[in-house]
Amino acid sequence: MERLSNAVLSDLVGRSVSFMFAKYDDKPKTAATVEKDLRRLRQLLMRSGTIVEEADRRLVTNGAMLRQLKDMKDQMLRGYYVLDVVACRAALGGDARKDGDDEASHRAFSMSIFNPAKRVRSLSGDPGSMAVAAFGAIRGVSLRELQEKVQSLEAMIGDAKEFVVFLTNCPPLYRQPYSAHLFMERCMFGRYMEKDRVMDFLLQVEPPGAPSPGVFPIIGPAHIGKSTLVEHVCNDERVRNHFSLISFYSQSSLEGEVLANLEDNCVIKHQNDNAPRERRLVVIELLEDVNEETWNMMLSSESSIAHGSRIIVTSRSENIVKLGTTHALRLQCLTTEAYWYFFKMAAFGSNDPGEHPKLASLALEMASLMQGSFTFATIGAIVLRENFNTQSWHRAVTRVRDYMQKNVLVNKYHDDIQATGQPRLSWSIVNEKPSQYFVLCDIYRSDKENAPNIQFVDLLAGRHQPRGTYEILFWESRIPPYFKYVCKCEIRDM
Repeated sequence: MERLSNAVLSDLVGRSVSFMFAKYDDKPKTAATVEKDLRRLRQLLMRSGTIVEEADRRLVTNGAMLRQLKDMKDQMLRGYYVLDVVACRAALGGDARKDGDDEASHRAFSMSIFNPAKRVRSLSGDPGSMAVAAFGAIRGVSLRELQEKVQSLEAMIGDAKEFVVFLTNCPPLYRQPYSAHLFMERCMFGRYMEKDRVMDFLLQVEPPGAPSPGVFPIIGPAHIGKSTLVEHVCNDERVRNHFSLISFYSQSSLEGEVLANLEDNCVIKHQNDNAPRERRLVVIELLEDVNEETWNMMLSSESSIAHGSRIIVTSRSENIVKLGTTHALRLQCLTTEAYWYFFKMAAFGSNDPGEHPKLASLALEMASLMQGSFTFATIGAIVLRENFNTQSWHRAVTRVRDYMQKNVLVNKYHDDIQATGQPRLSWSIVNEKPSQYFVLCDIYRSDKENAPNIQFVDLLAGRHQPRGTYEILFWESRIPPYFKYVCKCEIRDM
């Protein structure tokens, strides 16, 4: 920790960036500036990553520190996104005229934060040439994006001096030493502030006269991570020590239920006989709306519930907002930068995207097409890792684009396969022009331990393609609550 503090403090001495790009008339001079900014951006990302990693290893409960940590993570993710986009375009600029299959690669950049006016002719791979290529690639818009990112990271690290000092007083957390991509596969990503808000609601001391039990609504579309967020909150030791009983109720409706006997239809997740009070936490996952009359009937037995008990209600419906005793939490997709970082780590694993610029550019386009879907990111990353070559990744991008065009309605959340009640079509990535397609329908969450042997990724990779209609494992979560989604599949000829 002392080395971390010294690194941050030493970095503050004499560091400022104040370039005026618009005043540069000659290209070599500006290219040198871009090269310097790229190098500086990498250094700042390494330093900010060190602080964030150290913070993740400690139990931070101070609200102000958590907000500063979130801002730091957001800045870091934006910085990586800028760096990856510029670096990929710079590396591919030299090959744009040599390879005819880079159309998808360059299309990724047109959908990114940059929009180059033209491609760059061949350049060598040395850092200076990369800077020239980067300058040529983004000259059509502005170099201020890169400059501002360097400046914002400079300021962020400068403001982190006190944060680092306070961080040394936070107790360490025990965690298995995973590499970055393995750690992300086993942990919830990008929901730091949301988890903190739910934790505050559960652990806060109720003032006199406050309604009991307190009700916290969580709203969001299908597969956005509502259950994952709640599961991670309930697995926190502070929550488990606070409540004597944590139970889950997951049904389509609440008809005929009252809070007193709700436990008969609940799954007990945790029981703490040593809890100081008989406080209960009930998590209710609903698929349908709940009217106020039904809800009030369920709460009619609240006198039998210990003071300080809590209820969390999750649903896709906005109507549950009025049931809460506090403001509802609305889960949304990750930001573009955060989603790219998540997908990049999942797709490349231990490989360095900087060493595979063509693959990185294809992954950028694929991430933009998937529009924040955790389901698609997980499935897509598995397919890409198993076929680590440009041709397969190019076909994967094409299939994702076709999937969106064929199946997703405009202004509809694409991750909800049940949204329209219509079957969905997909194709294998094995052949450039597939002779068959898959019809997927009736997806549901399976509670069975024995899932189907055939997985959706097997069909995409061409490993299993039996005839007839059968069930497949569409997707399986690798983090709690480890949900499994099954659907019916039929393979048809084109």
